[in-house]
Amino acid sequence: MENVLNEILSKLDSLDQGQQELRHGQQSLDQGQQELKTGIQKVESKVDKLELRMEDEAFNKIGALFDGYSLTGDQIERLQKHLDERLDSIENDTRYLVARVARLEKLAK
Repeated sequence: MENVLNEILSKLDSLDQGQQELRHGQQSLDQGQQELKTGIQKVESKVDKLELRMEDEAFNKIGALFDGYSLTGDQIERLQKHLDERLDSIENDTRYLVARVARLEKLAK
């Protein structure tokens, strides 16, 4: 009977040791989980900062590029209008000169 009691006590000690190892493992897991939560919070914070930076810098730059594109388009339109006016003026002068030369040729004959 004493052997049986010793064997039971030995198994109980083994079970107690296993429970202590499980508790230690659980504590390690809990600590790791806390570290993961902290790491995730830091990453989320950095993502938020990056998003704000993108909104502040990138979107402003895109807006400036669009404004520059619009200004360039306006300049091209003004230049085209000016060149059209100059071309009309040259065309009128050429017509006048052709008509004048034709009259002078008629008079010379």
